[in-house]
Amino acid sequence: MRRLDAGGGQSPVIDFFQTLNIRRFVFSDGDNVNNPKTFIDFLKTKAYLDLETQIICFLGANQNQNTWYNTAIKYIQSLQKSSSFNVTPIRIRTEASNALDMVLAAYVGLSMAQNSSSEFIIVSSDKGYDSVVEHFSSLGISIRRESIRPEKKAVPGKNAAKETETDERQNRIEEVLLKLEAQNKNKLPKKISSLKNFLLASFRDTVDNATIDGFTKELLAVLKRKNKIAVDDQKILWK
Repeated sequence: MRRLDAGGGQSPVIDFFQTLNIRRFVFSDGDNVNNPKTFIDFLKTKAYLDLETQIICFLGANQNQNTWYNTAIKYIQSLQKSSSFNVTPIRIRTEASNALDMVLAAYVGLSMAQNSSSEFIIVSSDKGYDSVVEHFSSLGISIRRESIRPEKKAVPGKNAAKETETDERQNRIEEVLLKLEAQNKNKLPKKISSLKNFLLASFRDTVDNATIDGFTKELLAVLKRKNKIAVDDQKILWK
């Protein structure tokens, strides 16, 4: 495994794109694949943990790269102690809107330029990547998007929009819970206002302040129910 931090002195030559005998590239969207253990379980189920697969995990600016890396490698070794694998986490430094998506798409293009006959898989629940998949599929490239969680379809009828909105809220809460779980404990939000800012950064400008207030209250309730926190006025005490 290797660790890369996008920007700040890294070599522009990504050598694992030029590696021989790699027949499959897996790109994971860290905004949707935050819990390393859940992600590794997915890789193992799909039989992607082998030397013929290069797995590249993109982590957001708020994610702790060392914690993610160490948790992932220890968990893989506990599952298959004698096996070899290729997993590389890459941390995106900027918090700009859609920064991680843009960098991931660029890496997909770089890998294709060096390995056009390989298979390319984007692991994300973000359907925005489908345009990338459709474009390169039309050019004869073997590429697809896979999601760890089953994707729910809207139910026909007058309540379809409401049910879809509820599912989307639940999915977002689950994503944030996984992201918080991957955080170093001393870097977790200590105030409700900090948690709100964390949510705004996580959702990358896709929700407004009014909506984020509701998400914050809902997330606090879930964390209390799971006995993860206690709240003292505006302070959050993590257990």
